[in-house]
Amino acid sequence: MKRILSATLMLSLLAGCAGSNLPVMNPNAQIGAMRAPVSSMSAMNTQNTLQNGDEEQTEGIVRSLFKTSFADDIDNGRALVEPQIPRGGFLFNRLNGGIPFRKLLYPVSDRIIKKEFNKPGKPDNIPRIDAASLAKMQALLQPGDIILCGNNDSFVHAIVYLGNDQIIHALAQLTPSGDFMGTVKETLTNYVGRVHRDKFVVVRKPGITPADVKRMSDYAHAQLGKSYDSVFLLNTEDRLYCTELVYHALRQIGAAPRVFPHRAKYGWDLFTVEDIMDSPDLQTIWTYNYTRPPVGRLHQYK
Repeated sequence: MKRILSATLMLSLLAGCAGSNLPVMNPNAQIGAMRAPVSSMSAMNTQNTLQNGDEEQTEGIVRSLFKTSFADDIDNGRALVEPQIPRGGFLFNRLNGGIPFRKLLYPVSDRIIKKEFNKPGKPDNIPRIDAASLAKMQALLQPGDIILCGNNDSFVHAIVYLGNDQIIHALAQLTPSGDFMGTVKETLTNYVGRVHRDKFVVVRKPGITPADVKRMSDYAHAQLGKSYDSVFLLNTEDRLYCTELVYHALRQIGAAPRVFPHRAKYGWDLFTVEDIMDSPDLQTIWTYNYTRPPVGRLHQYK
């Protein structure tokens, strides 16, 4: 009974989520500055405003964010239906400010993302990267580079490159036991051998120093073993999604590149591969089956 009540309490928060298509956020804003913890009295008050259809809204929000921003081009046999919810960023703010609320929602969001991730991708005519092209990319890579990649019609994944074929990244892919792989260290060779990747862009911060790379590497290593962030919260680090890991790693650089998140659907502040490629401070090193867009189209840089 306690478990059912807790889950229902968390689901009720979704009644206060935001509408879609909000403007690009101000890059100078301190995203996390106003996140406040939620009191037990607030939680009790929220519990008293339960609405029918909360679970359906939860599933719709998480599925929509994942499919449109962080998933390969999955095919579930039906069109994506946007959940109908009131305006306001209530849920996003509460999740960023309170660990208990995240713990209540994660079992719901985990279930949705695990289900979505295991659906097949939409096929296309582009083959996965071949050995010769992989070798060409590896010859150009340097520690501290960021590898962006995808497959089919998607371009969604981001990786921190450490050197000597070693990478650290956050994965929604599942282990044999059914858990998220989460933040893991492996070789790039192993990753592209295990997962179909047919599009790549490699970017680098010009002038990056060995000390910068060490700070990036130390940060990334400290995240190993953390689960995948299935509610996509940029300002919390108890879990991480792939581009969130890269965002925080890049911010470890002494003269950090200007990389900014954007205000997405339902009031979420998200950081995606598009935000990385938009930065004028990151140099294109190599591309494969993908053209990096012109920089400075999504954010204002000073």
